[in-house]
Amino acid sequence: MKRVFSFILSLLIVAFSYPFSFLPTSYDKEFTMENAITEFEVTEDQNKTEYLINEKTDLFNYYGIDYTSDGYCRGHIVFETYKGKTAEEDFFLEPGENMTFYSFIDGFLDKEKNKSVKTVSVENITGKSFVMYGIKTFNRKVEKREVFISDEYYKLGIDLQWGGALSYLEDLKNDVEAVDLNGVTKVDSNASERYNKRAISRHVNLINRFDAGRLVQQSYYGPMDIEGYPNGTFTDGNKWNYNPVQGGNKYNGCSKIVDIRKDGNTLYVKCRPMDWAMPDEWITPSYMEAWYSLGGGRVHASCRYTDWSGYPTCRMGVELPAFYCIEPLNRFVYYGGDKPWTGDTPDVEPSLDFWPISYPHFRSTENWAAFTGQFDDSFGIALYSPLKDIDFLSGVYGRNETTDKDASKDCATSYFAVTQTANEWQFESYKPYEYDFYLTTGTVEEIRANFKEIK
Repeated sequence: MKRVFSFILSLLIVAFSYPFSFLPTSYDKEFTMENAITEFEVTEDQNKTEYLINEKTDLFNYYGIDYTSDGYCRGHIVFETYKGKTAEEDFFLEPGENMTFYSFIDGFLDKEKNKSVKTVSVENITGKSFVMYGIKTFNRKVEKREVFISDEYYKLGIDLQWGGALSYLEDLKNDVEAVDLNGVTKVDSNASERYNKRAISRHVNLINRFDAGRLVQQSYYGPMDIEGYPNGTFTDGNKWNYNPVQGGNKYNGCSKIVDIRKDGNTLYVKCRPMDWAMPDEWITPSYMEAWYSLGGGRVHASCRYTDWSGYPTCRMGVELPAFYCIEPLNRFVYYGGDKPWTGDTPDVEPSLDFWPISYPHFRSTENWAAFTGQFDDSFGIALYSPLKDIDFLSGVYGRNETTDKDASKDCATSYFAVTQTANEWQFESYKPYEYDFYLTTGTVEEIRANFKEIK
């Protein structure tokens, strides 16, 4: 009888303890359950090195590779899952001494876990020497789909299903409201007073998140008609370039989150982006990184893109970034005059259509553009770029057609992109590209004053 009781008790302990291995652990600064593996068999074949490991560890969803390399590398890692199956994925490494590459495993958002690393294979593409010192495994907390930071001015959110692109921005200072005006949603500061209507929302997300192609996100254009690359097509049937997009592809396939860190009012995210016009299996051999921070009544974003495709270098127009906000803010404002930062009257485009019907470009000599409500003193959201020689490509889709009380989920949207001519931006593999941008909100006067501080 005692043996039976002991057996039952053991089963109960296992049954109750097993789910706890999947509970969140420390997330931001300390990763728990680290297992460092530094002994393995090494096989070298020209530029390819294979490390045979086959060492079981505690369950993990995140790993780090310590290495030194004199060139850009492509890697392949094989795991044993907690279910005893084999899982494998690719990774990409930059050159450097005493580097550590970190990555979540595929499927971590669905609470997948692995229990061993079987092999690591690394091919040196642009260099001649690669050494792996060890591999570490961790169990990290899995956040919900959206991760937020906030300060006294803003609540900012990124979407982990869509590559960590900026998906949520709420102004906490200007009493922004949404109202229903004869079946159409309007948004403004104190909108209930402006329109004499009851507010249907006082927590307004200013970013359009209707699908993976909206948001505020990185998007880059590479070459077309590449050997071994079957070009996708856009919705109109036209052939489409190689186009890594942070959020995902036109089928709403999700870019893979590689890493995320949260520290106070700063967020860092790294993803492996989808190719916009291609199916999910054509996830790009590239990484996009973004740092988001709050301060001074502004959002500061730093973006970085590194490509391992090896596709031919080309000069292309590009979105730096692509910016989609809610359509009720549909009045495009910028300053294109010859007296920048003097308070000269801004330019207003109140009735833009959406491309590709037309492709209007606007040169802003103050390097910012905004979408506001319909009145001269209306609330708006704006972007400033410190890049040189830029235009803003802009349009509004579904003008005055927003009906969802959460305008961020409506198909109607206002769009612009910071663009550089093909002479200014060049697609090139194995060469990181970086740029910054800033967001702020308020009246046009408040927006200009805020951006003047950082010009």
